[in-house]
Amino acid sequence: MRTRVLCRAALLAAGPAAALEPDALFAKVSGSVWAVRTFGAQARPLSAGSAVVIAPGRLVTNCHVLAKASSFVVRQENVAYGATLEYPDPQRDLCQVKVANFTAPPVALAPAGSARVGQRVYAIGNPRGLENTLSDGILSGLRGDEGERLLQTTAAIAPGSSGGGLFDSEGRLLGITTFAAKDGGSLNFAVPAEWLAELPARAKTALEARAGGADGNGRGAPAAGRPGAPRLGEVFEYVLIDGLTGVRTPVRYRVDRIEGENVYYNQGGRVEKADGQLVSMTSPAGGLFDAASPPGGWTRPAMTPGMRWRSEYTSSSSGEKARYALDAAVIGTSRLTVDGEALSVQQIAFEGWMFALVGTGPAQALPFKATAYYAPDLGRVVRFEAEYRRVYLGMTRETLELVRVWR
Repeated sequence: MRTRVLCRAALLAAGPAAALEPDALFAKVSGSVWAVRTFGAQARPLSAGSAVVIAPGRLVTNCHVLAKASSFVVRQENVAYGATLEYPDPQRDLCQVKVANFTAPPVALAPAGSARVGQRVYAIGNPRGLENTLSDGILSGLRGDEGERLLQTTAAIAPGSSGGGLFDSEGRLLGITTFAAKDGGSLNFAVPAEWLAELPARAKTALEARAGGADGNGRGAPAAGRPGAPRLGEVFEYVLIDGLTGVRTPVRYRVDRIEGENVYYNQGGRVEKADGQLVSMTSPAGGLFDAASPPGGWTRPAMTPGMRWRSEYTSSSSGEKARYALDAAVIGTSRLTVDGEALSVQQIAFEGWMFALVGTGPAQALPFKATAYYAPDLGRVVRFEAEYRRVYLGMTRETLELVRVWR
């Protein structure tokens, strides 16, 4: 009997650790979550984020936090240390940095594959510069394919939280908080901590590829000189505007997977090349921009002013089959402001006919016009205007406009 009692006690002792109360969890790990401050030329402040200590003298953050920085520091309260980049993995948006004479303790990592939907989680970071802010929620989803899954959580994060920690109830690191969908209703995302084991090898591959003339994703230099290739988790937020009613509908294209030259958005509903050329589309979201899109999209590689082409194709993306015959011309360049940044854009005008089926009658020939504004620096169309007139039903007019890029 005594032997059975001892065995049972041993099993209980070997079982999962008890969940920590939020205050105890915060006390356990907050000393290992630091703020990141980046600086440009002449020590001009650039951006702020978060970082988590994962080994002695080593922290991990999101690569987008360090973008364009000439230097950066990690800090907590009134203590700051200069840091240097050690292992960059821009495709997964993970960057490991090293700090000399740094004694903050590393966090424990949650076992690989232990994340489960519904479990209690805690986010610690520096949202809007408010150091060591704790929020809680649940793990509300695992998004993407096996091996490339993002962690979706209701734990609140905000600008400045990027690079912070997402912890389970035992204070073990589940993920690195990366981005939130604006007005998305607690749609917040983290990259899994199990990716950290692959970071040194992937960083070496990325650096070797870059030295050989490829970008950080292991591909050739982006078309039209784009300075940064699409990154996992990046979200392009548009607004679709009905020209007649003024109704504005948010449209988001989220990078869920990158395989070679192909970038997968919205669970594969849209697939593009790195320069925005359309590969396939099964889930149109952007109104006529998607529904009326020519094969390959609205742009062509290496466009120059005066370039012309003709597209004749059939599209059924919107559920209504229609045939298009459009003449396209690159009519010039201009500048558009997106999220406070002035971008140089190429303006492409389309004019021709849309042959639409109405009921069982013959196809109607409807005049169709569109203008696409393509930003080479982003590798995508940032504004699209289209209109056509149906007999007896009046004019349809839409504008799809990029308003923000979440990184």
